[in-house]
Amino acid sequence: MLGYGQPHTRQSAKYYMLRSFPLPAVVIDLETTGANVSYDRIIEIGIIEIDEDGSTRKWSSLVNPGRDVPSFIEQLTGITNSLLSTAPRFEQIAKEVLLRIRGKRFIAHNVRFDYGFIRNEFSRLAYTFKASVICSLKLSRRLYPHESAHGLQAIIQRYNLHITKRHRALDDADAAYQFLLIAEQEHGVEKVSAILSHEKKSSTIPTALSHDVVASLPQQPGVYYFWGTNAELLYVGKGINIRKRVLSHFSSDHKNAKEMRLCQQISNVTWDITAGELSALILESCKIKQLKPIFNRKLRRPRVLYSILLQKNDKGWLTPAIVQLADTASNSSSLYGLFPSKNKAKETIRSISHEHKLCYYACDLEAIMQRPCTRYQLKKCSGLCVGTLPASEHNDTITTALHSFALKVWPFSGAVALREIEHQHDNDPFLIVNNWQVLGSGRVQNSVAVITNKYDEPLDKDAYQYLVKAILGGSKKIHVQALLSLNYEHAVETM
Repeated sequence: MLGYGQPHTRQSAKYYMLRSFPLPAVVIDLETTGANVSYDRIIEIGIIEIDEDGSTRKWSSLVNPGRDVPSFIEQLTGITNSLLSTAPRFEQIAKEVLLRIRGKRFIAHNVRFDYGFIRNEFSRLAYTFKASVICSLKLSRRLYPHESAHGLQAIIQRYNLHITKRHRALDDADAAYQFLLIAEQEHGVEKVSAILSHEKKSSTIPTALSHDVVASLPQQPGVYYFWGTNAELLYVGKGINIRKRVLSHFSSDHKNAKEMRLCQQISNVTWDITAGELSALILESCKIKQLKPIFNRKLRRPRVLYSILLQKNDKGWLTPAIVQLADTASNSSSLYGLFPSKNKAKETIRSISHEHKLCYYACDLEAIMQRPCTRYQLKKCSGLCVGTLPASEHNDTITTALHSFALKVWPFSGAVALREIEHQHDNDPFLIVNNWQVLGSGRVQNSVAVITNKYDEPLDKDAYQYLVKAILGGSKKIHVQALLSLNYEHAVETM
């Protein structure tokens, strides 16, 4: 069993010379408490150092993670909590690790994982570690495209590699190193060097993602889609420059557990180009709600929205009623708030009634009885229910209390076309909008909108906020054109 900082015999360069790989280098493998780069910790490090003359040194150490190791990790690796109880913490071996890996090419099988964990461990010690990386998993994909699997276990089986302890850091690092030697022998120095040179320029690209896809990413505004190996939709995003935004995911994954998990699963990227940022925002929101990607959470709000409608009862009191937006005109000046459920709307009514001492009867929070409301009996009602507060004063109070929730009134007499001036090209479509609802995108001819991409969905909270900011915020990037009529004859369902 390898313990803290146990070195191994130096190997002869005669048998282990790598000629296509930049040297010096290290081949590294880690065992961890889990896959969450932000939360989990290293429990074992295995390092094979490769000097400039091709000779190697091997070193490994157990690492006390400062927390219990899950039972499935114990079973997988054989590294138990009792073994780790006497192992050093990472900060105790950090200098030793740094001396072995600093200034050398960082090689690992699925290098994102190991590099991310190493960087985070050093970051916790207020040290920024950076290295040029090589991924032996990517190399396998490039050199052996006909093979169906490229994980370390598949490579061990493919070449019948002799590994004593699978899922132990040094043995797994040795398997990756043996693969490098075999790959160079089978394909030659020139081919491997060419692939490594190409990989260096795009070292942050996910292992399963084709370089051709990345090369074709457009530098235009739009929405992009990340797909997994089984064609499942992982994530939908937007950007004013699709290429720049997509690549930003790949370059920051080691800092964030979610980004790392996402990047490890991406096998394809597709996109829809839009006329500008506003179109991208709205299309992103619509697609997330419709398709419910695995990694999107923030915009996955329910499509059915509720609002508070103020209306007078037979006593002349303005009373709030909770209405579904599909059942009422969303341009009403008496509508307040966009809520995902009736309960959320009711919580808002209850909150303002407490803050402003509004009568529970008038707020429809209690059935009207012959006696005063319960809040009056607790001296927390201004007295509308007993006639000591005029209805007009109550109406002013509740209107003022709800003012911050008021929905904006649609400022046009009908549908309009929104043209995004900054990125607009002659053939780009307009957004067709009416009453804060995006009907779709299309082209405008003589003030008649021909809708070619039909959305036509209920009022969406995110789209409403985007449109209010764009239209009422006085954006110079948006040109508004009134429409005489809409033409759905050429509409196609795309949502």
